[in-house]
Amino acid sequence: MADTNIDLTRMNNERQELHILSLEQFSELGTTLSNHTNMDNAKLVTGIGTQLTDLRFANQLIRELGLTGKAVIKEVHGQSYVILKGHPGLREKLTGTRYLASNPKVIDLAIGQKRVTSAMITGARLSIFISVPMTVLQFLIGEQSTLLRLVGTIASDLVKISLSAVVASAAGMVAGTITTVAAGPIVAAIAFGIATALTLEYLDRTFGVTNALVNALENAKERTFGELARQIVRFERNLINDAVRRMQFR
Repeated sequence: MADTNIDLTRMNNERQELHILSLEQFSELGTTLSNHTNMDNAKLVTGIGTQLTDLRFANQLIRELGLTGKAVIKEVHGQSYVILKGHPGLREKLTGTRYLASNPKVIDLAIGQKRVTSAMITGARLSIFISVPMTVLQFLIGEQSTLLRLVGTIASDLVKISLSAVVASAAGMVAGTITTVAAGPIVAAIAFGIATALTLEYLDRTFGVTNALVNALENAKERTFGELARQIVRFERNLINDAVRRMQFR
């Protein structure tokens, strides 16, 4: 009986779910994903959504310290400390006035520039983990997609996500140097990150940056591998012609 329970527990832990689409549903999915505008909108919303998840840090911080709650980072004997201003008795978690920057409570509330940068990097990774599979799925379903378009689109997406994360982190660092408001860096990082993502997407759609990158890759391929293939065809044709001429003279 004990062995049976163990087997049932293992089966439950290893249980998997299989979702089956009808032909009509798969066709509808393929039509939606093959539309570049729909896919771009979906990836943009996803990218912004991952950055909006960082609002939970700002919300927790404001709840703990208040909207104008202040925190100052100071270096003491080679250690970074977070000095909190205000009344400790009004706080729920941070009941002291000084904490090491590496304190788990401080890290959980995203206080300090390093924690803000870490949050932005985490959001960028999540955007990449979601965006790249969406692009690959679009490539697999789309009838006119090419490998170079897949590579170019992924490269463009990675650049946009990376730039948004860099700008967001820089905004958080700048905010941390000009204000002592604890929530200032994380709020600035989120705001500038979203603004950058929207701006880059607008520029891409307006000036066709991704399409230009794909065209550049195709031109490069045509100048290299395409020319090599043509040379091989000419060489084979010359060999065949030489062989035919020799047979005629015999």
